[in-house]
Amino acid sequence: MRKKFLIFFLLSISFTFAQDITGVTKTGDKYSSMIRKSIEGYFKNDFTVHEEISADDAVFTVNRETFSKDEIKAGFSAHHQLYTNINAPWLFVETTFYDENNNNQVWTHVWQMWEGTSKRNGEKSRGPVHSSFKWVDGKVVEGIYIYDTVPLSTEIAAVQKKKKK
Repeated sequence: MRKKFLIFFLLSISFTFAQDITGVTKTGDKYSSMIRKSIEGYFKNDFTVHEEISADDAVFTVNRETFSKDEIKAGFSAHHQLYTNINAPWLFVETTFYDENNNNQVWTHVWQMWEGTSKRNGEKSRGPVHSSFKWVDGKVVEGIYIYDTVPLSTEIAAVQKKKKK
């Protein structure tokens, strides 16, 4: 009787966990590749791929603040006025193709460590970044970035203070 109960219990758990699978995740797909190319372009201050893959009315959120396609481009391009050697010593990109339980959405997720060297004082700044991009009809319609803005805000404030002198 105990064996039957144990088998029933294990099967119940297996079926319960199996129902939580809501899509397929890939790393070598075209969406992951396009996001990776867009990030590589950002490192070179080249937003050609960003322009190509983003819908004209795409909305980008950075730590709860919303920006248009052009505003996000201008903001990220401004990083190159403050830093040199912008790169990601590690970068992981994956795309999840969700099933009908999640409206068949396609999202690409990025985890990376961002680095840059201050043009002002030569110090290296480093921090984790997470971003996600929603795809509709082959275009990014929504992007979400989460990262610690304190180092960037500190750098901007220091540059502005220096300009006032």
